[in-house]
Amino acid sequence: MDSPGTTADQAAPAARLSVRVGVGWNPFAGDGLADGRFWEAVEAMEELGYDSVWLADTAALPGAAPLPMLAAVAARTERLKLGIGVLVLPPRNPVLLARELATVDVISGGRLLPAGGLGINIPAELEAMGVRREERVGRLEESVQIVKALWPGEPVTMSGRFWSLSDVRLEPRPVRRRLEFWLGGSAPAALRRVGRIADGWLASFVGPDEFAGMTDVIRASAAEAGRSIDEDHYGTTIFAAPSEDQLPAAARRLLGRRAELARADHITYGTDELRVLLHRFRAAGATKFVAIPIADDVLPWLREMYVEAIEPFESVA
Repeated sequence: MDSPGTTADQAAPAARLSVRVGVGWNPFAGDGLADGRFWEAVEAMEELGYDSVWLADTAALPGAAPLPMLAAVAARTERLKLGIGVLVLPPRNPVLLARELATVDVISGGRLLPAGGLGINIPAELEAMGVRREERVGRLEESVQIVKALWPGEPVTMSGRFWSLSDVRLEPRPVRRRLEFWLGGSAPAALRRVGRIADGWLASFVGPDEFAGMTDVIRASAAEAGRSIDEDHYGTTIFAAPSEDQLPAAARRLLGRRAELARADHITYGTDELRVLLHRFRAAGATKFVAIPIADDVLPWLREMYVEAIEPFESVA
């Protein structure tokens, strides 16, 4: 419907969506702490103009814990946003988690970007979480409900299947008035869950040709629940290597777990392929991106990615 006082031809143009590209730390390169590689990369991301840095969460696989790491990144940066993609929710106490997330948000001056999920569906991970398979989804959904209820700082009393609260108030509160919680997942049930309870969707192991259909499922689920998700709250993860020979065997095994997904739909070699895939996802409705650089020497690759692919993409997307 047109706004009062305008015709269809005179209607104000739609607001431009916010298109941003962040960087995920390469999970196949170790934590990068002992030799300083991680901090060199963070400094480069801040200097170049990347939107955000993202750390993965895991129970059984190698890698530094994301929340204390992001608190440390917050103290060493001024602009870089801080993402967790994705935080494994089922085994965590949501009251303690809400406080930890709020604390990192306060330390960073409101730069936290939390995204949660069930975790990687592999036997070692499921065993290490110590949560019965039939309880994982219920715990995730109840966790999101509790965390989002606590963030505004008002007393919360509720009785759930897994946790109960009596007049619990969170302090400190997040800096932003409305701290959003995104979810991952690509199965139909996961997409419907995003629509029902989340503020955004961060996809992984999804190609651009299927992305639009998946966001349609999310929108429909949100509408059924009497809510909506902002159109610039749909994102995806992309793996980017300078060349095929720099993709380690461990990466090939993990990234090949969806055999039906074409390599060029989620793994790129060189900046030309990266730029093309970003535009393909943008045409499918994605506005937020986490590019994971996989390279023998990440610093020059971060610069090359930004100058030759990401900066030109963001300027026109």
